Amino acid sequence: MMRNLLTLSLLILFTGFSGPLLAQTATVVVGGDVTKPFTINAAIFAEMKQVKVTVKSNDGHEHEYSGISLFDILTKAEAVPNNQLRGKSLSKYLLVSAADGYQVVIALPEIDPAFTDKTVILANKQDGEELAANYGPYRLIVPGDKKPARSAMRVTNIDVLTAKKP
Repeated sequence: MMRNLLTLSLLILFTGFSGPLLAQTATVVVGGDVTKPFTINAAIFAEMKQVKVTVKSNDGHEHEYSGISLFDILTKAEAVPNNQLRGKSLSKYLLVSAADGYQVVIALPEIDPAFTDKTVILANKQDGEELAANYGPYRLIVPGDKKPARSAMRVTNIDVLTAKKP
């Protein structure tokens, strides 16, 4: 019994095993109130237009992130009729979920180039390198936020929802 426990402990120590990190798959499901739900995997991610943004992180240093814009993701999913955000579509928002259950909300005008000059991205690289396992494989990057609380790590789902008065 003690030998098995020691073997397991050494395995964990030398392999860097972390249950939640290994449970994370390299996909992001895009769904909710969209015409064409889809799943982002490495191949689809690579096919989409790559963009870069620079943001200051908690450590006070600027980092360059690269990935795909949320606007392009929602365009592919046909989240907004005729790709024109107006009228009832202005009540739509994104619920972005992470592997650990963390969730953040982003209103659609915050990602639409017709409303903002900021580009919110789903990143897979920081400073030219793949994201570390505890941040990726995909991380939401929200430039301009004073605190990076909405820059969710290990993103698993992007759902388009519509706000409705109760």
